[in-house]
Amino acid sequence: MLQEKKHICGMAGDGVNDAPTLKKADIGIAVSDSTDAARSAADIVLTEPSLSVIIHAVRTSRSIFQKMKNYTIYAVSITIRIVLGFMLLILIWKYDLPPFMVLVIAILNDGTIMTISKDRVKPSPNPDNWKLNEIFATGIVIGTYLALVTG
Repeated sequence: MLQEKKHICGMAGDGVNDAPTLKKADIGIAVSDSTDAARSAADIVLTEPSLSVIIHAVRTSRSIFQKMKNYTIYAVSITIRIVLGFMLLILIWKYDLPPFMVLVIAILNDGTIMTISKDRVKPSPNPDNWKLNEIFATGIVIGTYLALVTG
């Protein structure tokens, strides 16, 4: 019934009687001491006896999602900053931009973007989804601000 309402459903089981439901679920999870039928029907087979592995996996995936969201906002804002900053430099201040400077900025930008992988994020308590309008609006506002204060 939940799948008919477009919800993503998971099922954890260990026996032969659970195999059809494990196969039908969007995410079938067989526990560590499950039967061969349950293991073959499942998408994921746990190797530890506790179901706490599932909770840890959900928290980890939500943290990864937050890092991906932060990366996307950063990438959009830096792109806006660079394009708008270069445009201001060229049009308003008539600055001649040497190609080497563009190369240095690109390399330094890549160095700073790598720090997002070590970002300490808090996993959200609810399932996440991509709110692209919000992400791009945030990136555009931050990028425009950065371009104006550094220009």
